[in-house]
Amino acid sequence: MGLKTCDVNQDKQLCQQAKALYLRSFPREERIPWWLLRLNSRRKGIDLTAWMDEDIFCGFTASVTVEGMHFVLFLAIEPALHSQGYGTAILTALRLEHACVCLNVELLDPTADNYAQRQRRFAFYDRNGFADTCYHVWEIGGKFRVLSTQAELDTHRYKKVFKKLTFGLWDVKLLRAE
Repeated sequence: MGLKTCDVNQDKQLCQQAKALYLRSFPREERIPWWLLRLNSRRKGIDLTAWMDEDIFCGFTASVTVEGMHFVLFLAIEPALHSQGYGTAILTALRLEHACVCLNVELLDPTADNYAQRQRRFAFYDRNGFADTCYHVWEIGGKFRVLSTQAELDTHRYKKVFKKLTFGLWDVKLLRAE
């Protein structure tokens, strides 16, 4: 596996593939409009990246970097390529490039319809070096748990990520979990 990255905005076909994967992978209530993701990704420190294995589109990430914190807003792998190590390879590449990588996951709520899927996702990130920071965040799609490659979450930098994404218009609600 030899992963390489491409800027989604530089290739029309990759943009279409990433958009289709985005729409299939994330519930409507958790999505940011695609046009806004693309617009934001033209700003410094905000990336919309296609991940390729040779000439095969494997998946994409949308991410923001602020003061050394790299926040993965969205990560999706083509369904036909699930369980083939691409997610791990992408996270490994991000961890090698950035000292601190953070992301949000759905809460482990046993009453949720997709509880088993949430457990698998949480275990996947745990296996890939992400620790539960014991913080919850309320964002567009609801309440999420914050995971990080560093044991302690720098809440100041974390909040700056969302300020950057929203042009300073939104102060994220971040609370220590019970």
